[in-house]
Amino acid sequence: MEIHQLRHMLAAAEHSSYAQAAKRCFTSRQNIAHSVKALENELGIVLFERRGNEMVLTPAGRQLVGEAGEIVAKVDGLHVAFANPDAPDEVLNLAVSTNLFAGIPPSTDEFIAQHADRLRIAEMSCEDCYQSVCSGRSDVAVVMCMGRRFPDCNVLEVGESASFALMCSSSPLGRKAGLSAADLKDQKLLLMSEPAFQYEPLFAQLDAVGFDRANVSVIPSTSSMIHVVKRRGGTGIVSDKFSAAPPAGFCAVPFSDPRLNWRFYVLFHKNSGSFSSIAKFAQGIQGTF
Repeated sequence: MEIHQLRHMLAAAEHSSYAQAAKRCFTSRQNIAHSVKALENELGIVLFERRGNEMVLTPAGRQLVGEAGEIVAKVDGLHVAFANPDAPDEVLNLAVSTNLFAGIPPSTDEFIAQHADRLRIAEMSCEDCYQSVCSGRSDVAVVMCMGRRFPDCNVLEVGESASFALMCSSSPLGRKAGLSAADLKDQKLLLMSEPAFQYEPLFAQLDAVGFDRANVSVIPSTSSMIHVVKRRGGTGIVSDKFSAAPPAGFCAVPFSDPRLNWRFYVLFHKNSGSFSSIAKFAQGIQGTF
């Protein structure tokens, strides 16, 4: 079993297509199919079944995705941990997700500020950060999202914190000690980016209880979110950092399910010519959480 085979299988699971997985992994469809077949032969299981134009995971395939994701993440972490610590610093193109600075600890914010002279920082959606690293437009990205896989690049998870629902203090939900996805079924949700990527675990649960995705609005900033909640009602999703001191007239209630926690990831490619500098940066970010 080779690590690239696990990466190919994860990409195929992410995209439900060998062809799309091949594009993301910069390889051929035949190589994706070969990796999947090699894993099936070695483990004695069937990973995918075809349904129309899609490749759908079998129950055994879903189990392997969970295990493989952890293995790949640990391998990526080892590459970062044992990169050359004495390599000279290079200027890096850094992508950060739009809500990152509202959620990271002050020490992480300070670390990025201290290294601003060797960073070209671009703020974009969480999904665009991922695609920017995959395409090589960015050397590294730091993103904040609910737990998910990034099968087409290397990833280091550096931190985790609770996620909160923000609402007016008069909302009945504000009297709860903790919320589930089912509590949001009839709410108008205000999010910082499109739901399919950054909030994947939440919307998997919302879809299961019949939530209408037409009740989602994408809000560009927390200040805009506060204004909309105050004027029109609804519920926003915010960070632990923001929830510590909500504005007057608002309250923030945590989600009870740890699968809905915020996760902080550093995304990169270990085969980049700037990997030593990327690894030093990733080590620094990890040390601030």
